Amino acid sequence: MNLFEIGLPVLVAGLLILASHIPLGFQVLKRGIVFIDLAIAQVAALGTVIASQLHGHSEDQWLLQGMAVTFALFGVGVVAWINKSFAEWREAFIGLIYVSAASALVLLVAGQPKGGQLLTSTLSGDILWLDWQDLILLGFVAVFVQLLRFIWPEKLERFFYLIFAVTITLSVVKAGIYLVFVCLIAPALASIVYNRSTMWAYAVGCTGFMIGLAIAWHYDLPAAASIVVSIILSLLIALFCQQFLMRPENRVGFHSE
Repeated sequence: MNLFEIGLPVLVAGLLILASHIPLGFQVLKRGIVFIDLAIAQVAALGTVIASQLHGHSEDQWLLQGMAVTFALFGVGVVAWINKSFAEWREAFIGLIYVSAASALVLLVAGQPKGGQLLTSTLSGDILWLDWQDLILLGFVAVFVQLLRFIWPEKLERFFYLIFAVTITLSVVKAGIYLVFVCLIAPALASIVYNRSTMWAYAVGCTGFMIGLAIAWHYDLPAAASIVVSIILSLLIALFCQQFLMRPENRVGFHSE
């Protein structure tokens, strides 16, 4: 298979993930629950592993994703309750959810011949091996989130936790926890730090993803890790440009969707 056959579906997948994650990233930063995606992604991964083990290590994607979404919905329900009842300490509790789910996952795969490989997959994903069929759900979610962003932003606010759980879960199964986290947080920061247009977020996300994918392909490096580093570097360059090469109109404040 050549670069076009392998790389194009991955590139499209990345653009779809960014399209669905950037609007949610603004919501996450606005609500001050930065680590919620790490916690929910880990809970979703735990659900996937449990489903696989209960069904004889099944690789049925609908079964695995269904269990992952179920666990994620439970997780966001807990986070919503924490946000309401213990707002001052929410990040601490969310961190404990992440550690608990991660530790439970380690215990579940302990002693398995491919346990280490499974743990690595939940963190880094297998995005380089996606095909066009894998993009159907990602495309549906991306279109849905963008429609909410432009047409019904109040519904994106109201049903944030539900939308977040489903979106993050579907992405984690394809791309892994690290890449999902950086796509959610880093591009949004490019717009928020110096109160800039949301176009900065999309520019940083798309540029970083494409460069990272190209580097991974050219040097035969892990794709997810290369893309994560590239997006973060793109964010730093964007912030440098905003601070030193432009004249910020307002360096204090929050730019919301």
